[in-house]
Amino acid sequence: MLTRIALVLFLLATSVQAEIVYLNILHTNDIHGGIAPREASFMNPDFPPGIGGGAWIATYVNQVREECIESGEYCLLIDAGDIWQGTPVGNYNSGEFMMEWMNSMDYDMMTLGNHDFDHGAVNVIEKAEMADFPVICTNFTTLDGEIPSPVVPYIFMDMDGINVAFVGVTTSDTYGLVDPELLEGYLITPELEAVETALEEVYAQGAEVVVLVSHLGQPPDPERYTARVYEAWDNGEEYTKDFAYNSAELTCMVEGIDFVVSGHTHVALRQPWVNPLTHTIVVQGYANGTGIGHIRIAMDTETGSIVGYDLPDGEEYVSLLHDRFWPDQEQFELINGYREIAEAGMDEVVGEAVTEIPRGGAEHPLGRLMSDAICAATDADVGLLNRGGIRAAIPRGYITPRIIYTAIPFEEDLYTLEITGAELLEILETGMQGRRRDMEISGFTCSRNQAVEDGSKIEDPMINGEPLELDAVYILATTGYLAQGNVGYGIMLDHDATFAGVTLLQAVTDHITSASPIEPDNRTRIIWIEEER
Repeated sequence: MLTRIALVLFLLATSVQAEIVYLNILHTNDIHGGIAPREASFMNPDFPPGIGGGAWIATYVNQVREECIESGEYCLLIDAGDIWQGTPVGNYNSGEFMMEWMNSMDYDMMTLGNHDFDHGAVNVIEKAEMADFPVICTNFTTLDGEIPSPVVPYIFMDMDGINVAFVGVTTSDTYGLVDPELLEGYLITPELEAVETALEEVYAQGAEVVVLVSHLGQPPDPERYTARVYEAWDNGEEYTKDFAYNSAELTCMVEGIDFVVSGHTHVALRQPWVNPLTHTIVVQGYANGTGIGHIRIAMDTETGSIVGYDLPDGEEYVSLLHDRFWPDQEQFELINGYREIAEAGMDEVVGEAVTEIPRGGAEHPLGRLMSDAICAATDADVGLLNRGGIRAAIPRGYITPRIIYTAIPFEEDLYTLEITGAELLEILETGMQGRRRDMEISGFTCSRNQAVEDGSKIEDPMINGEPLELDAVYILATTGYLAQGNVGYGIMLDHDATFAGVTLLQAVTDHITSASPIEPDNRTRIIWIEEER
């Protein structure tokens, strides 16, 4: 009896000593320079409501921070990468205004996205030097394996005695998405091994809770990917891939990740995804500064672990619609100052769209328009660009350089290659192999036979209505991005590319001006078939 009483008294004492600590995580990802407000044309193309922007993000952040001060809770503002590439403001001096804005917002940390490397590793380091907050990335190293200062692999924070580690990681797919010369002297090491090593180190240093700030991307269907992991294990096999692991896969494969702030895939999770095996919690937002993620984590001081969470706004991702939130005036004026410098001349009308020119999966009307523009600007036989370089549709109505820039924000130069018909087929077969090897094409039509092996899918190739001749010489025009061998087009490096003297932006602008009013071209150029031979 005395033993039972003593046990009860001990349990009561320990339960009184244990406390719940609350951490509010506010998070952004894939802002791509989107700190100016925009119109939500995806909600209503005729009368689009206003959405997002840095001043509206500031309103929400300031509100939560004030509430946390009053309640004694912790609050962090975290970004999961791809901060600058995508708008005139974002692209100004390769991210300078975005780093200034993040400093003004008192971000607590960020990791690096693949597009943060678009102007090179040296630019990444320069922008990290501007930051008043830690830039964390455990798999960005020198050739000697060192993390280049001021980037660090991880940081620690003490929250009422709970040691919380934050580890950053970016996608190793960066190698196929950035000009290799711009990464010379540096490495993006495989994410799996890098995160495993980082977790060993942080746990050895006393970490109790580990948060991964990840630019690996959370897929919209994570169960499909985790099922592949489990299937491999059930078969006694190691789960491997030829390209980067995503956030969901990593939560299966690396023990000890408690929470993931994810970015890269532009897919928002209205509710957090919880890995059913490891119980790792994953959150991720939409792109372009249209909203902010907000989750409130409960941590137990006795066990040093996450014991629950809630969503203060009802859903994890908060769309910052302008009819609900007002802008922070100080931020609004700061961003307008950036815009006056970066956006001069962006609102002049250069054309008109009779109806929306949409983009989408595989071949689409906007891709056809832009590849036609490439041919027109370079007098090429065939124009080629990749789907990933087209980031937004052109809405119905008057067209301005701002609208075109939003659709193709990567400031690409155009190049021409003088090649034979046989060499052209070899290049275009690369675009038939799926993954990121896609194509938006002009001057070329064919059937794509999915029933045959890679390298032999093209049937009945035509160049501007005439059968392709293997020995004939053709001019292929494309972007510098593809000419440099990116997204699987390494075969381009076998041919000399000549600068065409024009950018993709200028080519598309000139084409729209000369062809206006424009309408979608819905005629399929690559016809998919499936016929066994």
